[in-house]
This record gives sequence, structure tokens and C-alpha cells, in this order.
Amino acid sequence: MAMVVTDLDGTLLDADARLGAANRHALEHLGETGRQRVVATGRSLHSAELLLDGDFPIDYLVFSSGAGIVEWRSRELLAVHEMVGEHAQAALDLLLARGLAFMVHLGIPDNHHFYYHQGIGQGNGQDAGENPDFHRRCERYRDFAQPLEDHSVRQLQISQLLAIEAPGAESHYEALVAALPHLNVVLTTSPLDHRSRWIEIFSSSASKSQAAEWLRRRHGVAHDAVVAVGNDYNDRDLLEWAHHAYVVANAPPSLKKRYTVVASNDDQGFAEAVADCGFL
Repeated sequence: MAMVVTDLDGTLLDADARLGAANRHALEHLGETGRQRVVATGRSLHSAELLLDGDFPIDYLVFSSGAGIVEWRSRELLAVHEMVGEHAQAALDLLLARGLAFMVHLGIPDNHHFYYHQGIGQGNGQDAGENPDFHRRCERYRDFAQPLEDHSVRQLQISQLLAIEAPGAESHYEALVAALPHLNVVLTTSPLDHRSRWIEIFSSSASKSQAAEWLRRRHGVAHDAVVAVGNDYNDRDLLEWAHHAYVVANAPPSLKKRYTVVASNDDQGFAEAVADCGFL
């Protein structure tokens, strides 16, 4: 028994969000040989379902960076990790105090719905009006987004908060990590413009690695039979947890220095990682 866990955008899928033939073959072969196939993505369940059809060759979807786990074929929701009201409020108050542009996402499975706050400044001479990635995301999800008018969220079910920092703006990531030790604060590169910084704030029990560990135990997979493939900073906890860790060639240099490098997502590096482990 073995388990392969892979990030989705920028790792398993190419730049056009397509699954290449070699990667599809690798996933199908894993299934045929009884190995568990897990996609661990930052996408919400709603967003993932828009991209992946019901026959997509995986066994589990870990979505919203570990806030939820779904058995893919049945769509059974197996696990949910949301934020305690007081923790969500503390995070919101901190983002407001720092003048950041951010979103507050509702509870699962409705976590594609969010409230947004434009912020009052981004540092280094940049204000919220110079944060196009924030406005782009609000526009993309305009049917599910509304302005944040009530700054009290203690009574709401909240899955995460997401702050967006424009390229070149002062980074608040390290300060947020230090100020919110009771939460999981994750840095990733924007999947929209591939330049802006997204700072995602979750319950301490929500992470890709913890979700993958739960699935490993569920199936009795030995830790040395676990493979992870990623491409960005939000995959670091998963890569550190896995016994065999790979990054695709389009990953940031700092990750490529630490983990085994395979071909880029456009050149189907996932299949290369599966073959390197002897699973293909």
C-alpha cells in the first residue's frame, strides 16, 4: 500500500489547467495498482468541482489547503476544519489594524462565498487601489462576494481569511505568523497573476500535511510509502511531512534547493516523480 499526494494548479495540471496524457496515465496506473491518489489544493470544493469532472482519476480531494477532505467518487465530506469564532475575530482585527486587503470566507461547503475588505494601504507607497489582484479576485467571484460591513464575525462559520499583498508591497506575513500562533498562516503565490502574495489564515488543524496524515492512517499506509509533489510555498508543510518529496521545475528556487526536482508542470513532472519512486 502506498499513497501519492499532489498539489493541483501548477503541479499536476499544466499552465492551461489541463491534465496531460502522461500525468493521467500515472494517476490511472496508481489506481490500478491499489495506491491511494490524493489531490491537495488551495481551491475551495466549489472551485475544484468546476475544474475536475466526476471521472477525474483520484481517490480523495483535500481542498482549501486542508480545511476539508472529500472522497472524490461519492463526494462524501469526510472532514471539516473551521475557525473558532474568537480566533477568526482576532485574525480579522489584526488584518484591519494593518490596513490589508482581505477576504473572509464562510464555512464549508459554502466557503466559496466571502466578504471582502479593500484595505487602506499596502506600504511602500502602494494603496489598496494599486492591488489589482485583490480586485481581480473580487470580480471573478462577484456572484459570491459582498463587502464586509460588520466587523464582528464571532457568530459566523468561518473557514479562512485571505489577505492579498501587491507585488513590491511590504510583506506582513512574518508579523502575522508571530501574532497568530494559534492559527495556521500560509504564504502562497497568487494563482491569478503569479506575482502577488496571498496570506491564508486557517484553523491550526487545517493543513495539507494534517489532511494527508489523516488519510494515511485511514488506509494504514506506511510513512515511507508516501510521496508528495508540489510547486509553491503553500506546499511546504506537505513536502516536509512526506517521506518522498518532489517539486516541479517551475517551483521557486528556495524549494528546488530543498527537494528533489522533476520536470515542470507543463512537461508533466508529476509522472516523472511517480516513476522515480518506482510506482510507474
